[in-house]
Amino acid sequence: MPTRQVAELLKTSRKLLEMTQRDAASRARVSHRLWAEVERGERPNVSLETALRMLFVVGASVRLTDPSGAATEVRAHDSDAAAREARAFVRRKTWTARKMRLSDEGADEMVIPGVEARLSAVGEVSEVAYGIASARDAARPESGSTQKDAGG
Repeated sequence: MPTRQVAELLKTSRKLLEMTQRDAASRARVSHRLWAEVERGERPNVSLETALRMLFVVGASVRLTDPSGAATEVRAHDSDAAAREARAFVRRKTWTARKMRLSDEGADEMVIPGVEARLSAVGEVSEVAYGIASARDAARPESGSTQKDAGG
């Protein structure tokens, strides 16, 4: 196993997710000592199963390629959810737009439309769209005439 690369990946990913070594080790079902040693590159003889569990905890996957070039990706059964959670965590940490909750000041003044208001708005949009489509259809030449007939 490429010890240094795995060690860096585990450490970087764990810190990005703001996990402690102890928390990550617990989630991977390994000892804190083992996690720390692997992260420092001092434990090159970890089983593949253990290494995969550790990598999956931090949202990593492993790509395997055979001599013919065919590749497959190894993931935990819930790695898609873990990866989405990790990406969402990073987005929340780096979000620069204004964050607003309904409990924020002035939220009681906000009007949240009910079902009837939303249906009414959809109806209005549909009417406008129908009007635009009708006007466009009216502007088109008759289906029986062609450009050649009009010019010739």
